[in-house]
Amino acid sequence: MSSENESELAVCEAKILFRQLKPFPTIDESNGYKIDTRHFIEASNQIIDAMGCFGKLFSPVVKDMRQNVQKVADKFKQNETLFMYLEDLILKDANGKDVPFDTVTDGLLWLKRAFEMIEMFFRNMLADETCSEQVKPHLREAYETCLLPYHGFFSPESLSAASFVPSQPNVVTWHIGNQCGQFVGVEGVS
Repeated sequence: MSSENESELAVCEAKILFRQLKPFPTIDESNGYKIDTRHFIEASNQIIDAMGCFGKLFSPVVKDMRQNVQKVADKFKQNETLFMYLEDLILKDANGKDVPFDTVTDGLLWLKRAFEMIEMFFRNMLADETCSEQVKPHLREAYETCLLPYHGFFSPESLSAASFVPSQPNVVTWHIGNQCGQFVGVEGVS
């Protein structure tokens, strides 16, 4: 079994403990607001592994996210010293020459959009005053807001898992005795 699969299984063995996931790097103003590439790759992979635990719910997005992180990791490995920070990874080629745009830049842009979609999905679900157990509308709204404008068309395959969408109680942990709207959190999230 590959280390990537072992990592994913370790995350999925129990409830996702979000506080144990590596956070995204803080942006340090004393360092010119640069983001450490290695830290970003590790944090991204952990979040993607956690989203993979939802099975088919996010599978098309998870697949795309993995590919985009791999683009970043592949370029980073070409020159880890030069590409220590994401900014340099975006602006330079492996020899330090300026590069206006490449597949890594595109990959980071799509990765950002996918993270925004996942965040919007969970925020919408938690803010649902109807307390509906259906999460499909939240997934559709998040997709239509965060990804559809850039796809330029509705991509049914991106939501092909819609028929496999679990109910809200199966996505988030509601603590016994709490009413809808009194969500305490997913394990490890307050």
